[in-house]
Order: sequence, then structure tokens, then C-alpha cells
Amino acid sequence: MMIYLLLPAYNEEEGLEYLLNRIDRITKAFSINYKIIIVDDGSTDHTEMVIRSYSNLMPIEVIRFSENKGVTEVFRIGFKKICGEAADDDICVTMDSDNTQNPYVMLDLLKVINDQKADIVIASRFEKGGGVVGAPFMRKWLSIGISHILRRLINIKGVKDYSTFYRAYRVSVLKKGFERYGGDLIKGHGFSAMARLLIKLGTITDKIRETPFILRYDLKEGGSGMNIKRTILGYLYIITEHVGRDRDGR
Repeated sequence: MMIYLLLPAYNEEEGLEYLLNRIDRITKAFSINYKIIIVDDGSTDHTEMVIRSYSNLMPIEVIRFSENKGVTEVFRIGFKKICGEAADDDICVTMDSDNTQNPYVMLDLLKVINDQKADIVIASRFEKGGGVVGAPFMRKWLSIGISHILRRLINIKGVKDYSTFYRAYRVSVLKKGFERYGGDLIKGHGFSAMARLLIKLGTITDKIRETPFILRYDLKEGGSGMNIKRTILGYLYIITEHVGRDRDGR
């Protein structure tokens, strides 16, 4: 089984170096067969040089955008790349490159996806034992509020954290997602695209699980981050879309 690590990178010269060092150590220690796909979303710092410095040491492939295109396009292109070459039983793990997400949690994701025969496992801030350290007030409470609203409105069984990037997917469920939704599988404004992706994949599989995870925002490196206005607009679109469906009985 191959593990594909999909890493979005926008001005992540410092965070990405920390992350790649730790991934190298983990994959060697636990004999993980892996490949890294980095989507460089128009970085203007030294992100490209960092990637190049590790390319001879690790199995890295880079998709580079000439300009910043945002979360939706990063993951759409990255997932399509992986679905085009991976076997159905391979696993795709997505995480941020900014040093806020502990790569050792990847081992928990892989254990759950294998032991429980899950299709998707979420590193959840809201599962017992999870949490957030050092996040700005607005971002922290936006995440909590959105989680509460989506759990009540959509209620995918077992899901508390709808918006985190840190997940493991069985590649077969991503392929089924593209077959059903095409380019609309990943759609939306900012970080809300990840919630919409999960909602759509929730119509394909009910084998979705969570494992606790602590987001260390106090360790954040790099210049990428959440566009609050775009993200709020994206979540409002999800909410109104599903309220409309409930009203119409669809």
C-alpha cells in the first residue's frame, strides 16, 4: 500500500522544512511506503528552494502554480493527480505545511483507516483529547461555531470537525467522488471547500471516523492563512444551500 502525502504550500519556506524533516524521520522509522505531492500555490518566498533541497532525499513531486489560486484549486489538482496514478486501496493524507499539524498524528489516521476499514479519517480538534492551542480568537470561534452549525444542519454520522485539512482518504472514495461530481467535488470559497468536499463524500460512504488532534497554532510558520471574509461567505453558501434543500424536500 502506498501512502500519498498531499501538501499545499503557499509561502511556507520555514514550516515546510520542519514538516519534511519530520516526515522523513517518521517514514523511515515505521517503514512507510510513501510519495509526497506538494502543490506550490504561487509562493513568492523560498518555498521552491526548500522543496528542491529535499527532492533528492525524499520521493517528492511538485505541482507549481505561477500565481496564487487558493485552496479549492490546490486540492482539486492535487487529488486528480493522485487519483490518476494511485491504486484504489492506497491512502491519501492531506495536511498543512505551516508546522501547526503534528505529522505523527498521521500514524493514528493510518491505524484507524486500516483497523476500522474506514474510507475517511479526520484529525479532529473536537474529538475528546483534541483541541487548539494559540489560535486567534476569531479563527478559533469561527471553527467552533461552524462545527456546531454543520453538525446540526447536515449531521454526518461521527463527524465533529468539518473543515480541517488534516485527513486520510482511501483513494477509492476520492475516485468515486470525481466520478459522481466531476470538477464540482471540490468547490467553494477558502477553507469552506474542505467542508463541502466532506459533505459530498458523505453521500458516497458512511465509513467516516475521527481521531483526536491538537492544532498547534502557536507553532505556525509561514505566510499563508485563512481569509476570514471569503471563508465566512463560503460557509454561508453551504448553510443556505442545505436550508434550501430541506425546504424543498430534497
